[in-house]
Amino acid sequence: MKKQAMFIIFMILMTGVIAETLYIPEDYATIQDGIDASEDGDEIIAAPGTYVENINFNGKAIILGSLFYTTQDTTYISQTIIDGNQNGSVVTFESEEDSTSVLTGFTITNGNSDDGGGIFCSSSSPILENLLIVGNSATWGAGILCWDNSSPVLENVTIAENPAEWNGGGIYCDDSSPILENVTITNNTAGWNCGGIQCVENSSPILENVTITDNSAGRNGGAIYCEDSSPILTNVTIANNVAGWNCGGIYCTSSSPSLVNVTITNNTTDGEGGGILCWDNSCPILENVTITGNSAGSWGGGISCFESSPTLDNVTISDNSTGDDDGGGISCFYSSPTLDNVTITGNSAVDYGGGIYCEDSSPILTNVTITDNSAVRNGGGIQCIENSCPILENVMITGNSAVLHGGGILCDVNSIPILENVTIVDNSAERDGGGIYCEDSSPILENVTIADNSAGWSGGGIYCDNSSPSLENVTIADNSAERDGGGIYCNDSSPVFENVTITDNSAERDGGGIYCNVSNPIFENVTIADNSAEQDGGGIYCRYNSSPILANCIMWNNAPQEICFNDEDDPNLIIVAYTDIEDGLEGIVTNNNGTVNWLEGNIDADPLFMDAENGDYHLLMNSPCVDAGVDYFEYDDEVIIDLSFNEYFGTAPDMGAYESPFTAIQNDEIKPINEIICIYPNPFNPETSLLFDLSFSSNVLLEIYNIKGQKVTTLANGPFEAGSHKVTWNAADQSSGIYLLNFISAETSEMKKLILLK
Repeated sequence: MKKQAMFIIFMILMTGVIAETLYIPEDYATIQDGIDASEDGDEIIAAPGTYVENINFNGKAIILGSLFYTTQDTTYISQTIIDGNQNGSVVTFESEEDSTSVLTGFTITNGNSDDGGGIFCSSSSPILENLLIVGNSATWGAGILCWDNSSPVLENVTIAENPAEWNGGGIYCDDSSPILENVTITNNTAGWNCGGIQCVENSSPILENVTITDNSAGRNGGAIYCEDSSPILTNVTIANNVAGWNCGGIYCTSSSPSLVNVTITNNTTDGEGGGILCWDNSCPILENVTITGNSAGSWGGGISCFESSPTLDNVTISDNSTGDDDGGGISCFYSSPTLDNVTITGNSAVDYGGGIYCEDSSPILTNVTITDNSAVRNGGGIQCIENSCPILENVMITGNSAVLHGGGILCDVNSIPILENVTIVDNSAERDGGGIYCEDSSPILENVTIADNSAGWSGGGIYCDNSSPSLENVTIADNSAERDGGGIYCNDSSPVFENVTITDNSAERDGGGIYCNVSNPIFENVTIADNSAEQDGGGIYCRYNSSPILANCIMWNNAPQEICFNDEDDPNLIIVAYTDIEDGLEGIVTNNNGTVNWLEGNIDADPLFMDAENGDYHLLMNSPCVDAGVDYFEYDDEVIIDLSFNEYFGTAPDMGAYESPFTAIQNDEIKPINEIICIYPNPFNPETSLLFDLSFSSNVLLEIYNIKGQKVTTLANGPFEAGSHKVTWNAADQSSGIYLLNFISAETSEMKKLILLK
């Protein structure tokens, strides 16, 4: 009522006359008679009943309402019906009406027209409130048609069961941007495009608190169709819509809609894009969006992208599926979407890419979780083919599966994904590449964990065929293969490993850690330990003229041998320098089918891992592998190692994957811990005291390192007087875990463990 009073005051000020109220049928027999007799600012109130007529506001700035307008009793909406009698649009606005023209509290039904069966707006922007627009038909825009810069405001409106012969069952917008608030668009149909809302020619409607459900289109866009348009959706639900050709939910071509707090669920299409289809340079922005339970007959159960780059932030893509083709969650062709804080889970593809399918595409993924997706063929989590170069940072890929290859990630046909700070765990492939499958591709991996993946055939962790991936600071652990290559399988491949641990992997045939077939991997500062094979080559298995190179490495406790050559086929060659191998030369079984180039610097001594039983392969401070490596090494004119002095600690690099924060000299001078320094409390949270005594004045260095050997902080580096001293470390900004204290003075040095428990 307050809104009504404000409107009357506004009209009096605008017109300078007292508004009148006209009653239908008391004052005039028909609604149109009342409109014709009204003046700007008047109100027309229709009593309950059915009015069989087609009305035109004729530019009048009036309020036309049922008794709902005066009573706010919603039952009057269904009791007060304007019936178009299949004789054109039920209501027409074509005389530049604006927000001073109001239609409220009616059922609009049985209209039939080429354009706008229920309501037709041309160059007009009226207010449409508290309406039921149902059972109208048209060629274009069966419920409402907005044409030529029309932007009506719709509030508390239901648009239902309106069929369009061609386009726009619910609403059709051409160069128009209506505003919809608290609107339901349901069970509308279109023979061609868009059962719900169609937006073309630079239309950008604004939708807030809108539900678009159970609409259908014979061709494209069951719920929303956007062409050269960018609607804005906030708090919108798009559910159970159907398209015969493409995109059950939102169809975008050359369009960039904005979606905030939107749910897109259970939409279906026989073609591409069950939830969303982005075509021809469409760049929608999705924030806090859920895309779940949608299905596509071909590509992109959740989202299909072709030459488009949508942006996704805080989005969940779950339980979507494809019927015949690729990309259960997302399908990308020639596209580079950006995903940040996205979860892709439980999606499935009949062919390739259960979570994401990339063809000639380079999506960017940051803080993304890809879990429990499946592909009937390849790429349970992600499939990358045809020059695809996705970038993954801080990504978790877990629990995905493929019937054929690449449980976690599949890379094929010159694809070069870049993975940084990525975890690939617990994925499976019934054939090859439980974690990663590479064919004719060379991914780049940095700070990656590949663990607990499995393959029914070969390559539990990584499978490489004619590929040369680069791995730096990578952990490959606890992977398994029912045939060869528990950790890594290499066929005609030359991967490069730097600061990598390959541990606790297993194969039921050969190559528990690594299987090499016509392959030449390079290992620089790599730890290969505790791997096993049922037949041969617990650490490394070589076949068909394979030539691995090991420098600054550790090979320890692999069974049944550290390294084994196949006893048939072409002979193999292995180059070993500055490497700790259990049993030395005897740990390499050549089977008289190859050569070992045993170069300088090799040792056979227990490397003294910190806690191998629990997966910690850092070196203890008295390890013989400390300072036992080399900073420059080349073989056959190829530089294998070239480290500057600031890239290692001590007089030389250590052997193995982890550079320790102490030196061999310190190891020779070590004294019992309790004689020099005391840490109290330990464990601690978040502060502890470091207590030490000096018998004479000395420079003191106090440094804290994390378990990976990375320096966290320097607590002291300068002169101290003789006597007792206390230095405090507050670790409030550090995460729980084990840290190492490095203490060096003129008289001694120590390395001691600290435990931070938060």
